[in-house]
Amino acid sequence: MSVTEQASLLANAKVVISPHGGGLTNLVFCNPGTKVIEIFSPNYIYSCYWLISNLVGLEYYYLLGENPLGFSFHELLSPNHRLEDIFVNINHLLELMKFVGIT
Repeated sequence: MSVTEQASLLANAKVVISPHGGGLTNLVFCNPGTKVIEIFSPNYIYSCYWLISNLVGLEYYYLLGENPLGFSFHELLSPNHRLEDIFVNINHLLELMKFVGIT
């Protein structure tokens, strides 16, 4: 998608649910009141999109992914937590969506 297409898409969004990543920079194009759920790895939380959301008047929420093995397998290969896969408990996401008023 072009930057113009991304801006248009987010300007018309009522809800944004996304894993943490650079694409969330486009939150600056959302209208105030847009609901945002950012999904994090349990080992890497960075608040930059919370800050953007607050600056432009968005309703920001987050969900921590899970580590189903009880340890970070990725850490054995590379200690960079920003590159970990995110395992989402769908029931937890649905509960958060209900709490936020999305469902």
